[in-house]
Amino acid sequence: MNLPDIDALIASSRPKRRLLGSSSLILLGLSMVLGALWTEPGFIGNHPLGWLVPQGVLIAMIVLVARGAARQRRLARVLAAALEAVQLRQWPQACEGLTEFLRHRIPFLTARAEALLALAATEEAVHHHENSQRIYEALLQENNADLVQLHITRVCLAATLLRTGRTTDAVRLIERLERVELPDPLRAQVELLSLFREVNMGQAQAGIERADQRRELFRQYMGTRAAYGYGLLAAAFDRVNRPDQARAFWQDATLLLKPAMLLERFDELKGVAEKYPAAEYAL
Repeated sequence: MNLPDIDALIASSRPKRRLLGSSSLILLGLSMVLGALWTEPGFIGNHPLGWLVPQGVLIAMIVLVARGAARQRRLARVLAAALEAVQLRQWPQACEGLTEFLRHRIPFLTARAEALLALAATEEAVHHHENSQRIYEALLQENNADLVQLHITRVCLAATLLRTGRTTDAVRLIERLERVELPDPLRAQVELLSLFREVNMGQAQAGIERADQRRELFRQYMGTRAAYGYGLLAAAFDRVNRPDQARAFWQDATLLLKPAMLLERFDELKGVAEKYPAAEYAL
């Protein structure tokens, strides 16, 4: 997928700014007609088939509502299948489903933001970081998501900026995130981001200064994704010539995720993977 495709999906999924959409306007008009017919029976005169008009208007309203509900159910199924594909790392299926979903105007802002974040993750997985960056920047510019989604967007954007060479912008954003008071589950994400910055920029000593605190945050709040944190800690310890700690963290990381999955996310772990053995029973 290229940048024009990403821009098209962002635009096509954006909800309309009008107070009422076309379907709502049609439904409102039919309601007004039906109300007029019921309150003023003479409105349709004495035509022999005049009694059919109110029933016809009512049926049209029911059909319109039913079509709208069916469309929403279909899109909900498409999104659920696409998000499941993301979880299973089935990137082509995920991209196909998210593209289908985002081709429509999505009035539910959190659902649209969730789909865009999933698409950005899919693009990152195939190393299209410029596409991910465009999505994150659009979400922040629009500011049409809940607070947790916006936080995740900022964290992901900072990591992407590091990968696309905008180091100064990335560091500024990371420093702002570090200054914010956050609950521990969100703090764990920021600590993983800070650790990635330190390893990426060759600041390994800084990366190990809070190793115990970071390990505990990763363990408690990140599930199997804690493996990424352990892997980066292994890289930091390896770079300051502390192989015993590096080996132990790499074992912890590969107990949770296979080395290939860790390397797919962080190229910075290649040296660690070549030097230290992985756990035998990685999932």
